Amino acid sequence: MKITIISNIALDRIINQDGHIIDSLGGPPCYCGLTSKQFGFKVELVTKFGKDLKGEHLSFFKENDLDIHKNIFSEKPTTRFTIKIMEKGREISLFAKGESISLSDVENIKTDCWLISPILDEVPEEVLNYVIHKDDKFVMLDPQGYTRHVGNGGRILTRKGLDFSLQDIDAIKLDPDELECVSGTIDFNEAQKWKLKNKIKFLIFTENKTVHMLHNDKHYWLGIDDVRTKDSTGAGDILSSAFTCSYVKENDYLWALSFGVGALMASLKTNKNGTEKIPLYKHIEQNASYNYNLIKYENI
Repeated sequence: MKITIISNIALDRIINQDGHIIDSLGGPPCYCGLTSKQFGFKVELVTKFGKDLKGEHLSFFKENDLDIHKNIFSEKPTTRFTIKIMEKGREISLFAKGESISLSDVENIKTDCWLISPILDEVPEEVLNYVIHKDDKFVMLDPQGYTRHVGNGGRILTRKGLDFSLQDIDAIKLDPDELECVSGTIDFNEAQKWKLKNKIKFLIFTENKTVHMLHNDKHYWLGIDDVRTKDSTGAGDILSSAFTCSYVKENDYLWALSFGVGALMASLKTNKNGTEKIPLYKHIEQNASYNYNLIKYENI
């Protein structure tokens, strides 16, 4: 099976709480791509990168069988972030902004599912809507980039709201700030109304030590072990790609939730940095089997 990931590659400088600095390839093409490979998916990347992406970086994609052969070097640089890991959350700053993805980049692609996850604003609304309505293939959206804007000193901040609507999406993954930005609320009942109004099948919401899912008229949730990790960068990408791959393979949303949370937990427990935290499938599956019987739910 094949997953197509639409998002720009990033070159991340990660500063841990102990002050240790790691320069790492990042962005959903890396985190989602590597996780999808653990599920046995062929991965095609629709992405933009500059000539500052060196030979060793390009070798990473070839060695991990992540298909970027249809993408060419941009005259603009590769998107670069500095990510400072805090006691609670992260502080992100932009140092270089890459080129936007165009409609011609996604036309004529045949795939089993799509994962759209802009890291800033590189996926225009036109491209998003084209993919959503292109065919009946499963579409997962992580709208993190749509909810971001660049403040003073390049610091990444969250917008108060979007100037376009998100509709007809199969699944959307959000953190509390993103949920409030796209829907105007963090209340589950109001979020459910927003989901129904916009014809979204699955709303996955991460907060504190819990992952929630709204589907049909039910609210499901799973707890996450309290894991102290050096670097949580990419954890949301790992969750969204594991959910997508599991759902597309098995067509079972409870197993997909179990695998998504299982992958998230397994990645954090590696206590590794950057893309080294991608968990092995056997560890994801072990967690998923354990999680399945712990899912709680209520009618909303």
